[in-house]
Amino acid sequence: MGNKVKFAVVGCGHIGKRHAAMIQNNAESELVAMFDVLPKSKLKGMEQFEDAAFFTSIDEMLSANLEIDVVNIASPNGFHEEQALKVLKAGKHVVIEKPMALTKAGCEKIIFKALQNSKQVFCVMQNRYSPPSVWLKDILKEGKLGKIFMVQINCYWNRDDRYYKPDPQTGRPGTWHGTKDLDGGTLFTQFSHFLDLMYWYFGDITNIQAKLRDFTHEKTTDFEDSGFVSFDFVDGGIGSLNYSTAVWDKNLESSI
Repeated sequence: MGNKVKFAVVGCGHIGKRHAAMIQNNAESELVAMFDVLPKSKLKGMEQFEDAAFFTSIDEMLSANLEIDVVNIASPNGFHEEQALKVLKAGKHVVIEKPMALTKAGCEKIIFKALQNSKQVFCVMQNRYSPPSVWLKDILKEGKLGKIFMVQINCYWNRDDRYYKPDPQTGRPGTWHGTKDLDGGTLFTQFSHFLDLMYWYFGDITNIQAKLRDFTHEKTTDFEDSGFVSFDFVDGGIGSLNYSTAVWDKNLESSI
């Protein structure tokens, strides 16, 4: 069919390839380009994207004579801000994996650049579209649960050496996961979806207090693995977030 939406993908890791595959499987879209800092020969599973042009420089991809409508950013978290600003400056819409950026100021820069260039920015928060999430949003909106006074979020997951792949000599992270500059922390990489749902359901928060600990990742990450956070909702009520990635062996609970 004509007038397909033409996409490029930034970052060819596990998530980037999932983006690329979904684009290819949609009859109304076309995958025209992919970018990664690693050469294509070093990346696994790229044979399914042979029709897409491949680049090891995002600047070269954006300046190439290619028709690109949207760029999907699925690179390590710490690169999102810089890459999104480049894409918007080049006049493309952006689909950006969470988190949008690692700072509030970084997110504001992206939003301002999008407004300045009349382009759209879509941050991937797919949990809003899951049937249970939509169901809960609907019954809250309809007032079937009455006025909500207290909200508790519990997220207890496992992220051990199988995930962080520490260097056997130093114990430091073996990939970008676990690093402050590129990962950002557990609330960015693991639990931001639950924070997004909380905001979607109940609105903004204030009077935030937190107690954070690093129980089992003192060498393998640059940040805490567990925390208790309490807050007030601007519209009334109180809430708490209890989270940890120090759970043994496998994920346990994720609940609101």
